[in-house]
Amino acid sequence: MIASFPWYDLPSVQWANDTLWQATGYPGQLNRHQSISDLWQDPDLTVTQACGLDLFLSKAPIEPVAAPVFDLDCEPGMYFSYIVGDINGRVAAVNSLSSRSGWSALLSICTPQKVVVTGSHQASLEALKKGIADVAAIDAVTWSIIKRDSPATVAGLEVVERSSEAPSPPYVVRRGIDREDVFRSLQRALESPGSTSSNKALLLKGIMPVQRHHYFPVLTEYRTASDSASRNGQLAFNTL
Repeated sequence: MIASFPWYDLPSVQWANDTLWQATGYPGQLNRHQSISDLWQDPDLTVTQACGLDLFLSKAPIEPVAAPVFDLDCEPGMYFSYIVGDINGRVAAVNSLSSRSGWSALLSICTPQKVVVTGSHQASLEALKKGIADVAAIDAVTWSIIKRDSPATVAGLEVVERSSEAPSPPYVVRRGIDREDVFRSLQRALESPGSTSSNKALLLKGIMPVQRHHYFPVLTEYRTASDSASRNGQLAFNTL
């Protein structure tokens, strides 16, 4: 059995993800040594996380089982991104080109001429502080955790806009796994008395059942934003 909660597994809240996993009652520890793509393909995978776009852009045998309900100013089961930096900036820092929060959310608001692919939201923030990039879209949960636990990381950076809402990044299971059992285990873990502090640390208020079709709007936004970027001219891409 393999499990991971990598989407918001920042150093300051790893203990909270461990607490959540232990409360599910499943054996073992969270996997933090395999890449996301390797985890998605692993035949022993039970549960992990993905971006809504990954359900369509990846060929991994995964399917969504639950959407997190975050303690954010948005509808339950939804999330958004903060646009940080110069909204008219020429160079954008992007965590991944398959990321709704860092890529299509950005393109729906900004029209950069150059994109620097950083590998993570934390690295995108660092690129802004170093002057490598002018603007970035940062997942609101990631931003909130970093601002709370590591304020120096975002010191001097300004939120100038927020994206529209979208279904939050889902917990996913390997196709063929008992989805209902995983959902019940996650729900039971979140509702257990010992999870109050860890839930707060992760900005988690609960989960909602979801299926693949709930994420169609994320795919539509991605296609629209990508088409718009193409019409506005050729983007140059670099990787940190």
